[in-house]
Amino acid sequence: MNIEKKGLLFLSYGSPSSKDDLVPYMTSIRHGRVPTDAEVANLTHRYDVIGQWSNVELQTMAERQYNRLLTLLPSIPSAIGYLHMKPSIADAVDALVKQGVEHIIAIVTAPFFTSLGTGAYEKQVQAAIGDFQDVTFDVIRAWWDQPSFIEYWVKAVSDCINDTKDVFVIFSAHSIPLINSHNADSYALALEESAKEIAQRCDLEQWSVAWQSAAPHGQWLGPTVAEAINQSLRSGAIHIAFVPFGFVSNHVEVLYDNDVECKELVDAGGAVYMRAEMPNCDETFLQAMASAIIERIHS
Repeated sequence: MNIEKKGLLFLSYGSPSSKDDLVPYMTSIRHGRVPTDAEVANLTHRYDVIGQWSNVELQTMAERQYNRLLTLLPSIPSAIGYLHMKPSIADAVDALVKQGVEHIIAIVTAPFFTSLGTGAYEKQVQAAIGDFQDVTFDVIRAWWDQPSFIEYWVKAVSDCINDTKDVFVIFSAHSIPLINSHNADSYALALEESAKEIAQRCDLEQWSVAWQSAAPHGQWLGPTVAEAINQSLRSGAIHIAFVPFGFVSNHVEVLYDNDVECKELVDAGGAVYMRAEMPNCDETFLQAMASAIIERIHS
């Protein structure tokens, strides 16, 4: 197919800009179930702590990443769509079709694939495409194996620990419900493989992979970050460095779940909390997405 007929669909989770966004945002996340007052209060508190309501960078991170990514790509029609905010994925698909796109290449701002996580975006794209005849799509399901992804995290980890001695490094990513064991296994294996390569290139002596930000109900993939912290403390670590490489930017699950909750556990154990810098709009990191997209454009 002629490249002029191809378009990019950039997909992200979405982030609330004001407290008025919270109820519809949480309702979408909960598949139509309106959150309780206690649930809204809990999430409001977490966003209050990280300064979400006054920090435009946090509110618009995905849009900023999208605009930076476009500078690394050949000129093709593009649109951004959110899973839980506006513009929706359906809105973005409609915008691409109106630009004359006949084949949509979709990529999610999540480097590792899970059917319950990134798979949810793919289902929404498929549903939106169904409204148009002769429009096709494919999804870049994972891009953690691009060299620039590893390159970014090797530098971020090296910069974080520098010459620090007695450091235990915890690579973390969002946990998933243990509904489909094969899905959990493939997700965990990809994280383990990526973490192992980064650890080897950084000459790390003590490290592990752990899972964070699980909901308070049901069975979720483990070990948890709390368990990993306890393990590192038992090993005698004086410094515990977090590498939330399953995420792509500063947001509540890093700035609160790691920098507040994990830090409290590390501090209570008498160790020093450290964390690698998140990629945000770093060009090396975004080049990983760009390379995956360019490969698909020319395939």
